Amino acid sequence: MELPERRETGLVPDQRPPQPLSAVITEALQAAGRSEATRRSYQTAIGLFLTYLDQTIGDQLPADIQAVWRPFAESAYEGRRVVWTIRAPVAVLRLVNATSLDQFRAWRESQGDSMNSATQRVYAVRTWLAVALRDGLLTAEQAQSLGLRVYRQRQKRDQVPVGRRLTPAEVRQLRAAVDTATAIGARDLAILDTMLFLGLRREEVASLHLAHVRQDGGRWWVVFSGKGNKRRRIKIHDALFQSLSAWLRAAKLRWEDDGALFRSFDRGDHPTVRPLDSSAIGRLAAHYGHAAGLATATGKNRLSAHDLRRTCARNAFDNGSSLLLVQAMLGHSDPKTTAYYIGAFEDDSQTAVDFVRY
Repeated sequence: MELPERRETGLVPDQRPPQPLSAVITEALQAAGRSEATRRSYQTAIGLFLTYLDQTIGDQLPADIQAVWRPFAESAYEGRRVVWTIRAPVAVLRLVNATSLDQFRAWRESQGDSMNSATQRVYAVRTWLAVALRDGLLTAEQAQSLGLRVYRQRQKRDQVPVGRRLTPAEVRQLRAAVDTATAIGARDLAILDTMLFLGLRREEVASLHLAHVRQDGGRWWVVFSGKGNKRRRIKIHDALFQSLSAWLRAAKLRWEDDGALFRSFDRGDHPTVRPLDSSAIGRLAAHYGHAAGLATATGKNRLSAHDLRRTCARNAFDNGSSLLLVQAMLGHSDPKTTAYYIGAFEDDSQTAVDFVRY
């Protein structure tokens, strides 16, 4: 098909005729992941984003370009799978602005996407735009307004990263390995639960004080400054509150007392005023992981405190929490870090803790 002569629009003045976006999308799909399912997911997200752009800014393109390149994207079924046909020119990318992604997210939620699905689709579109930025198809001003960085291909790992996430059955097995008839056991279960139900780092668990646990609006919260001195306010899960209460009873402590929440014991198995350090919490996780038959007692395959943090994050996500709520619970600055934790890509009435169920 012969394309009509293009009129100058000020969008991409050096392109005659307009270049299709299909090659850019192919690059993004290759960068997105190695599985076919991931590529299909990204293609759907990009197709929906182009559909949104067509509806909102398509009329800004010259009439001769519209006649050839609209609709920007169309979907059709091939069997049970959706296949997208992309017609949009590269010039469309110059119309993407700082509000485009936020408006796209709102549009998808208005069309029935869950918060989690909308977040994943925005993430896919951001990857695509980062590839476009790498190839010089977005301006530096656009990148700054969108908070984009040039896409860099993720390097394949020669070894599987150390770390694991427990299944709900394994969590129950781990908790059952603790003898809660003793004061030490009551403390240890409360420590494990603090990581399993709040997703705290072991250093954060060690630094908790009784003053960090507060009641507000009929619920109990942990309010503290974690890694990077970030202030976090996390709702205490009901199961965690029960194990914390049992530990305080065993240690003859009250919520209004001062001092460390988790304390060491003397040789007579009596709790002291000394806080338990983070290394002891790491050893505690490894000990009970081995006692439960889940891991070795030592070495790189032992159960770590960070494994329990990962487990909490993934369980919340699997049970319906959005990526943003999980990110807030973990105290991450970058949602990509959270996505890595859970293995996927403020409102007090609904937090990530509400979705943790073992």
